[in-house]
Amino acid sequence: MSHRLAAATLVAVLFSVFALVPAQAKPLSPNSATLKLGGYFPQHSDLDGFDSGFNGEISLGHLVAPGFGFELGVGYFETKGESNEPGINASGEFKVIPLTISLKGQTFFEQFEPYVEAGIGVYFVEAEISGIGPFGPVSESDNDAPVGFHLGLGANYNVTRQVFVGLEGKYLWLKSDVFNTDARLDGITLTGNVGFRF
Repeated sequence: MSHRLAAATLVAVLFSVFALVPAQAKPLSPNSATLKLGGYFPQHSDLDGFDSGFNGEISLGHLVAPGFGFELGVGYFETKGESNEPGINASGEFKVIPLTISLKGQTFFEQFEPYVEAGIGVYFVEAEISGIGPFGPVSESDNDAPVGFHLGLGANYNVTRQVFVGLEGKYLWLKSDVFNTDARLDGITLTGNVGFRF
């Protein structure tokens, strides 16, 4: 719990600092759509033996006030690996569709826009396992829809007043209940972004 409190305090401080920085003289359009493509990198021991996988997201953002906005996103990420269940020689796969909302604090340095974000989402998890178990072939699937949390850092560069490119990193905290056991899908997502303001 202390880690979450420290993270929340850091985000609050960063949001406050960004909100105090004056906006550029001629504001850009407050609405944006962004395509984000990159990778998902598992970080929890529950996914030992699982590889990094694809991560993608489409988001819609809106600036409520200079330096502060929100973003709605829908995405997909996956990871595959060998099961670490004792007595089972099997491969597993997680496919996840997140629906998220993030609060963003950002500032402007001419064409450069760094930002921080904090968010929550519902993650639709599909887990599959196949291979050889103690009693023969194993092939099972299970589903869950837990709530997860994320913190992120990123930056955009405005190519024009409508088009921007950027980089973003997030850390995800997510616990899913599949196959009657808890599986932590905590991980890092890194993406390259292309966006359009309208």
